[in-house]
Amino acid sequence: MKFNIPVRLTRTAAIASLCSLLLIGARDATAADPASTTELAAPVETYSISLGQALKLIETASATARAHHLALSFAVVDPGGHLVAAARMDGAPFASLDFARGKAFASVALGGQSGATLEQRFKDDPSEYSNVSSAGYYAPFLPGRGVQPIFSNGHLLGALGASGAPSDVDEQTVKGAIEALGASITR
Repeated sequence: MKFNIPVRLTRTAAIASLCSLLLIGARDATAADPASTTELAAPVETYSISLGQALKLIETASATARAHHLALSFAVVDPGGHLVAAARMDGAPFASLDFARGKAFASVALGGQSGATLEQRFKDDPSEYSNVSSAGYYAPFLPGRGVQPIFSNGHLLGALGASGAPSDVDEQTVKGAIEALGASITR
């Protein structure tokens, strides 16, 4: 009995086998050298807020808001403006979550600016922001108080925005949460 095996299938099988042998060899080499395994397992150093840190920020800020009988919304973004975590406390005003995200996005988009600085820049020259409204990954771009950048060792990790109370209260709430995390609001 004669089998006709397509040449293409044979080549694909040969490439797959070769890849498997290379992977097995690499695995055996790292198993023989514990130092290389440690290097592979070492975390990559990043300069971005983690999900765990973002959740801790929101938890701390929410506790502060509850202690003052406030209902706020919070948004944490990474240095690229991508949403990491967000929460709207029960009873927080309508659209406050979108406002918190817009404030956080504006902060990182302009290099880690505080809400007070963003607000002053807008007052000084509103045209500076005329073409950035759609730049926020479907988030508004809101240059106003109620946000603080998150810095660690001089690196911008992201920003925490809040909305739902007077802006100075929003801003003090996020400042306290960032400092409780061990980070800073300034470089």
